[in-house]
Amino acid sequence: MARGKPEYPIPWIATYFLAGLALIAGSFVIVWYVSQFSSEFDYGDPDMKFLERIVLSPTPRQGDFSGLNGGNWRALCLVGWKGDPGGALKAAKIPDVPSGALLKAIERAATDIVRSEFIFVYTDNSGTPKTLRHPHGFAFAQQGDAACISRSQPVLRLPVGLRDTL
Repeated sequence: MARGKPEYPIPWIATYFLAGLALIAGSFVIVWYVSQFSSEFDYGDPDMKFLERIVLSPTPRQGDFSGLNGGNWRALCLVGWKGDPGGALKAAKIPDVPSGALLKAIERAATDIVRSEFIFVYTDNSGTPKTLRHPHGFAFAQQGDAACISRSQPVLRLPVGLRDTL
C-alpha cells in the first residue's frame, strides 16, 4: 500500500525534544541545588589552607607556623572546646599587648565553637587579631586543650595542650 506522502515520526521527534529539555532543565536544577550547600568554614581562606597543609604534611605531629601570613604575626593560639587560653598565654610568656587582643578575639569566637572544633587566632605585627574556626579539633587543639606561641618559637607539637609546647 503506497502512500503519497512520506511518513515522519513526529511523535518520536517531539518525545526526544521534550526529553532533552527535561535533561537540560534537570541539570540546571541539580547544579543550583548543590551550590546551595556551603560550609560554614572558610576553606578558601589562606590561613585555613595553611592549617590544612600542616595536617597533610609528612610530619603532622608538629606544626611550624613560621610562614603563617607570610611571617606577619606576633602571637598565636590554638584553643579547643573549653580550653584555657589565659593559662596558655601565661605559659608561653606572651606580652600583655597581643595577649589582650588574642583573649578578646577568642572570647568572641568561643560562643560558636563546638566539641569537635577549635579556634585558631593570631595577631599580626600591627596587633590586629584574626580568628578562624577549624572543624578538626582532633588534629590541632582537642577538647580542653589550649596552646599559644610567639614568633620567636613558631613550632608546636600537635595536637596541642599546655604541656605540649616545644
